[in-house]
Amino acid sequence: MPLNPPTMQSAIQAKAASQLLAGNKFPFIVSAICSATCQYILSSAVVNSMNTVIGPGYGTQAGVIVGLVPDSMSSLILLKGQSMGIGGKDFRKLCDAVSFGVVSSMSSVTMQGSVMGGGPGIGTGTISGLIPSALESLIYQQEIFRLIHGVSMRKMISAIAFGICTHIMAASVIITDIGTPAPPPVGPIPVVAPGIGILT
Repeated sequence: MPLNPPTMQSAIQAKAASQLLAGNKFPFIVSAICSATCQYILSSAVVNSMNTVIGPGYGTQAGVIVGLVPDSMSSLILLKGQSMGIGGKDFRKLCDAVSFGVVSSMSSVTMQGSVMGGGPGIGTGTISGLIPSALESLIYQQEIFRLIHGVSMRKMISAIAFGICTHIMAASVIITDIGTPAPPPVGPIPVVAPGIGILT
């Protein structure tokens, strides 16, 4: 299942409900966060990898993300918020709920790409291209925030965007390369080849 806002929103709201976190505007704020986050991750994240493959050749690659932990993302959001002067029990609950929903949804995300220089093999990738300020702006452009103003709200969104982007880019992508190496006399030989992909 691809990354999608309804799934992420359901996970966040379920976690929030378990912590008795609610409010009239809460579902709309969560919806805005999820819509912007899913759109931004799928449109901006890039996976760069180094692969040990049999080549020379050209192949495709698929990968899964490892290393995403809700508590770690939540801590990043909380610390960023505290550095801007926002905090409290409800903010901590919000950090936990958002992080749980984002990480849970990311478990369904895969990487698709290509490897240059080789066919079958394995690799490890890193995620780049996510800029917290860009995600913050995208979240804040959602319709609900036309009705909600205030410095604290902007700081909260900034902290959430920072935690999401920073933690995702700290994760790793485990890659499987597929392809056909060149026949003799050129190949097949083991080579180290770069790869590039996107999240889907």
